[in-house]
Amino acid sequence: MAAVALLAFCGTSDATTSKATSKKHTKAPVAETSKSVTDPSTPKGDAAASSKDAPVKETADKTDAAEAANKAAAHDQKADDDEAIVQGPKVPDTWSPAEIADAKARCAYILKKITAVVIPEAPIKEGVCGAPAPVQLISIGSKPQVSISPPAILTCEMVEALNTWISGDLQPLAKAQLGSEIIKIETMSSYACRNAYGRVGGKLSEHGHANALDIRGFVTASAKTAYVLEHWGTPQREILARLAAQKAAAEKAALAQAAAEKAAQANQIAEKTPGKPSGTEKIPPAATASTLGAPAAGIARTTIADGVPKLTVTIPGAKPDAKARPTFGMAEPDRLGGPKDGDPGAPVKRTSFIHAAHASACRIFGTTLGPEANAAHRNHLHVDMAPRKVTKICD
Repeated sequence: MAAVALLAFCGTSDATTSKATSKKHTKAPVAETSKSVTDPSTPKGDAAASSKDAPVKETADKTDAAEAANKAAAHDQKADDDEAIVQGPKVPDTWSPAEIADAKARCAYILKKITAVVIPEAPIKEGVCGAPAPVQLISIGSKPQVSISPPAILTCEMVEALNTWISGDLQPLAKAQLGSEIIKIETMSSYACRNAYGRVGGKLSEHGHANALDIRGFVTASAKTAYVLEHWGTPQREILARLAAQKAAAEKAALAQAAAEKAAQANQIAEKTPGKPSGTEKIPPAATASTLGAPAAGIARTTIADGVPKLTVTIPGAKPDAKARPTFGMAEPDRLGGPKDGDPGAPVKRTSFIHAAHASACRIFGTTLGPEANAAHRNHLHVDMAPRKVTKICD
């Protein structure tokens, strides 16, 4: 037993010694490796400090990585917030029952106060466009009844505003300027889900709320018509643009003429013969207009100049023209383009009516646009009930 214990002890002692030796030999390569990596010129104290700073550096690296991750997350969140701001809150796909009931109640109240023929329409919802209780307007008023052609999809608030405009302004103007009351309003556009003119990515048009109407013209009981395109006249903006273009063309022509005269003078100087007395140079004759010329054979011509009638001359041997006017006598006045209804002042009165209708609309509607606004409104009047905080738009 003692021998076994001694052997065990010796074994333990040898094992311990061997382990210690192994440990001693294991540390040596580490020291050598550390020594090989460290710059030989680095003092031992600095090497020791670097070894102590290693955990601190690792902690700093982890902190930087965490901060970078937080910044990236914050950036992503900001981008999501910005996108949400741009897109705005999600628009419901349908009107709520409460919204529809409230709109219908307001509509019923309005229609009780006015005379109008309307057909209730189903609620319209197209994204941000639509109306909870639109109606199809067939006609307004009675004695006379003013038909809306084609019928317009509008809100009842817009119908009420049209009724006020027609009864209070248009009918008195039509009697005074056109001789009879209006019985038809020709329309171009009512409800349409689109942006306002010139705003591709901007504000929604009032047409998108069934709160606007585009009007082409008016027809009276005596069949007289007043159309925006035909009877408004030339817009002031087009007159100014035309004058500016004419001025630019005149300036360009003057510059060209001055350059041509300068070139002509230079040519004359260059053509002078040395030794010849001054003033004997040959000057090109000035160009003169010629009225000479003969008409083609067989053509009979009638000439009216400055309102003075002249004779019609037929060349001998020419074939008679059945459509030719009498060969002798006064020429008949040409009324092409003149008034067709026997009233010399009809065009002026129609122009006056259209302008007065536009001006009166500006007092009722939130927005009134016509030919003076821009080229897009050259052929119609646009009226809508957009709420305005300060002043109404009238162009």
